[in-house]
Amino acid sequence: MKKDFLYLKIKSLIIISPTKLFFKKIKDALDLIQKTDLKEYRNIFSRLNIIFITNKNGYTNEFFMPEKIWFANKTLIKNNDINWLASLIIHEAFHATQFKNGKYIFPLGKKLEKSAIELQKKFLEKIEGKKVRKETKYLIQKKYWEKIEDDKKSLSYFRNLLDLFQNKKIKLSYKS
Repeated sequence: MKKDFLYLKIKSLIIISPTKLFFKKIKDALDLIQKTDLKEYRNIFSRLNIIFITNKNGYTNEFFMPEKIWFANKTLIKNNDINWLASLIIHEAFHATQFKNGKYIFPLGKKLEKSAIELQKKFLEKIEGKKVRKETKYLIQKKYWEKIEDDKKSLSYFRNLLDLFQNKKIKLSYKS
């Protein structure tokens, strides 16, 4: 496992990535959130401390509380457009509010994901109008979160990275 990562700080949010290529995409997504929904943009910085993009392929991601760290495999960031990525950041950050309100329990249930998906869908509708995006429809109708839970390798990988990060065993270099 590669233990060297780059990091960039935007306000209070730290973005950790195996390569600087993902920083622009995250910045563009945050800019879109700011332009589209200033309230949600402000919420991001109280709900999320770290976006940690892994060097692992795959579409799995996981939000950790109380650390407020969102882990995402690099393929998830690389292969999705800015609109979808911005909506996903809002979705994942919303889990912090669920935790704060005593509703965030693991494993995540349908109810928790459904409300986060609805928030994500509302954001996408602000950008794209009332048409239902194919991906959003898939999330709601096919329970994409269940597919993510089946990816035990990524979930254990995220937990391992979290442990390495907390024990300062990951080398972080500042990207200027």
